[in-house]
Amino acid sequence: MLASLTSLRAAAQVPLSEWRTHYPEFRAVGTLCSYMPAEMIHAAGFAPVRVRSRDIPDRQSSFRLPPYTCALSRGVLNLLTAGELGCLEGMVFAHTCDTLQAMADLCRLDPTYQGWVETVMLPANLDQPTSVRYLSTELLRFRDHLALIAGRPLCNEELGASISLYDEIRRLATALQSFRDRLSATDYYAIMDAGQSMPPGLFHGLLSDLLTEVASLPSITRGPRVFLAGAMLDEPRLIGVFDNLGADIAGDDLCTGYRRFQGQVGRSSEPLADLCRYYIQRLPCPCKRYAGKDTPQVLVERVQQARAEGVVFLLPKYCEPQAFEFALLRPGLEKARLPYLVLDMEDQPPLEALSTRIQAFTEIL
Repeated sequence: MLASLTSLRAAAQVPLSEWRTHYPEFRAVGTLCSYMPAEMIHAAGFAPVRVRSRDIPDRQSSFRLPPYTCALSRGVLNLLTAGELGCLEGMVFAHTCDTLQAMADLCRLDPTYQGWVETVMLPANLDQPTSVRYLSTELLRFRDHLALIAGRPLCNEELGASISLYDEIRRLATALQSFRDRLSATDYYAIMDAGQSMPPGLFHGLLSDLLTEVASLPSITRGPRVFLAGAMLDEPRLIGVFDNLGADIAGDDLCTGYRRFQGQVGRSSEPLADLCRYYIQRLPCPCKRYAGKDTPQVLVERVQQARAEGVVFLLPKYCEPQAFEFALLRPGLEKARLPYLVLDMEDQPPLEALSTRIQAFTEIL
């Protein structure tokens, strides 16, 4: 196996509780959303780390959260009560839904959690005349708060350097998509996971090396081409199901995949304005609205560009924004005559049942 790929796969499997052991020179700050301005957190001297829902015993979530909350919120609460968030110096939440906002309050109130908690309030309507001014004001407030925590001003030069680093990571991640046919789906999404769970500078170096090494690999012959859509993918074993069935994941629209590494911010003399423009203009998630962007048509075009024969939706159970989004996307897929499969994702999904459904779907394709 390629040396860089081995390192990236290992990084993707590091439990949050062991993060400081693997990266003792860095200070981690937890995030939960791809709308989070990771560039600002990095410029303040921290390493943004995405907190993922893991398969750990349910300690408190069933007592402190309603049963109809998503697996992500329950998983984060279990990590909190298990003390596994102690490696984080802070947590930054994006107010994408009421449940995650409640999670921010639970972290603030938990006596065992010693880190700081911050919420960045991005506008829900991204196409309004006041959206840019609103987000600019919020990012200024967040910058001042980070400076207070870091104990030093957050200057434009540092923020610009962080933007350049993340833009380069996004460029490399986009280039890696050209080599998806030379990597198993398990390896490809392990690389995506590593990019959100290790210090960005280290990830950049390994990803750059990997692109050089993977260019010499032969293509892997696979079966039907499918496209993944939905929110996040915190169950790597599910990707192994596609590999075992010989299916080809040709592309995705996941918050932990394409959406996390899409586009470029660019660098100018006004980095906060650049970040504001980037987060306003990116393809909106179901928790955001941009009337000028036809989400169903964009998805159909991306599926067709990936030459996928069908779409698999990974819908977090009890996530209303994602469910509403699927209801809007379905007519567009049916009009384009694209077959689709909907998988309800829970904190401990029944893999055998999901494997049977995926196998039946790929056989139809």
